[in-house]
Amino acid sequence: MAQKALVKRSRQSFTRLARFFNQLMREQLTCGPVTVQQCYTLEALRDGPLSMKDLAAEVALHQSTLTRVVEKLEKQNLVQRTRKLDNQRSVEVRLTGAGKQTYVFLDAAGSQMVSDLLDLIPKERRGAIVDAMEELASLLNPNNDAFQKLLQGCRCGISNGMNNS
Repeated sequence: MAQKALVKRSRQSFTRLARFFNQLMREQLTCGPVTVQQCYTLEALRDGPLSMKDLAAEVALHQSTLTRVVEKLEKQNLVQRTRKLDNQRSVEVRLTGAGKQTYVFLDAAGSQMVSDLLDLIPKERRGAIVDAMEELASLLNPNNDAFQKLLQGCRCGISNGMNNS
């Protein structure tokens, strides 16, 4: 298949996957205490505390947006923010006991959802699909230099001033 056709199919598939997965997440979380962004934040903190900067990179949110997300989680007693002793400007975020319990519950529900989804895929294709998703997730990691290069610069060819006329 020609590169142009692969690019078109891939772009369309990425867009649909992102939209539909977010829809699944929103539906799953409608009966729970957190939003999709809050759920991603709890998940990012599952292995231990992170600085706000590292957490923002992990959940792919601007730090100002993440601050609002963390404030709401803090009000629910799901996370705790503390200033680092060696750098008072740096804030570290960690799960509280209630945050860990909430994450465990959400993780189990999310795992069940993914299991149900995998059941809809023929058994012989499941491994290859998961391998491909893991490879893409590795490429799209904010710590990956190739990903950082992809993020640089506007590629749409439309300057911000052109939309204001």
